[in-house]
Amino acid sequence: MTLNPKLAKLLNEQINNEMSSSYVYLAMSAWFEQTPYSGFAQWMFNQSREETMHALKFYQYVVDRDAAVVLQPIAKPKADFKSPIDVFEHSLKQEQKVTQQINDLFEVAEQVKDHASKNLLLWFLNEQMEEEKSVKDMLDRLKLAGNDPASLLVLDREAAQRKGATESQEADASH
Repeated sequence: MTLNPKLAKLLNEQINNEMSSSYVYLAMSAWFEQTPYSGFAQWMFNQSREETMHALKFYQYVVDRDAAVVLQPIAKPKADFKSPIDVFEHSLKQEQKVTQQINDLFEVAEQVKDHASKNLLLWFLNEQMEEEKSVKDMLDRLKLAGNDPASLLVLDREAAQRKGATESQEADASH
């Protein structure tokens, strides 16, 4: 079952969007590595890996549907931030942008009556709901903590304990 050309083009763009997100999160992780917040650095590193896995999921789907994968350049991400709150605000905007991109893809899949693609995209939409909630919850807690060093270190420690999707999948596979 071959892909509609318009949908194939958009799925290829989404591969780039996901890889760009991975790069954005890697830049956030690198910024945190220059601060005392190693837990937040780990959180963002896990996010980067997760976005790469998403790109690969789209990649494999395009291949499996017998369409050409066309990779594009990835833009240089923002790498300078003011504070943990600033980073997580950018993270939330990034997640909301990706959610909109996937919603737009879903609309096209509906228009061309590609139910297999709709199924794939529903998985991503559910994933995006979780991602947005996770980032928003941490952002709300960071705003509550303000500039209190003790509270920030507690949140940083919690961030370090958060498992990324890749780690969760590996843990599930080993059981």
